[in-house]
Amino acid sequence: MDLTKLQALLDDQYTWPSKYKFKFVGNEGHREDLAKAVGHKATNERPSKSGKYISFTFDIRLNSSQEVISIYQEVAKISGIIAL
Repeated sequence: MDLTKLQALLDDQYTWPSKYKFKFVGNEGHREDLAKAVGHKATNERPSKSGKYISFTFDIRLNSSQEVISIYQEVAKISGIIAL
């Protein structure tokens, strides 16, 4: 996958280093896998009305757009995660 456009957009929209917000949807079993892939614990978790899914938010300070892309690539390896 060519991520050149995403990296250009990130570099256009952010001045690095900068805080970046990641949002993912998964379930209870994804908590540790996400924390490991992102390198931080979620700053906020919100369960769905049914309780079947959880929205995980990570607000972290990153040094470059490449770090953002690297985190998305790591999270993409986790089965059943939806990135928002």
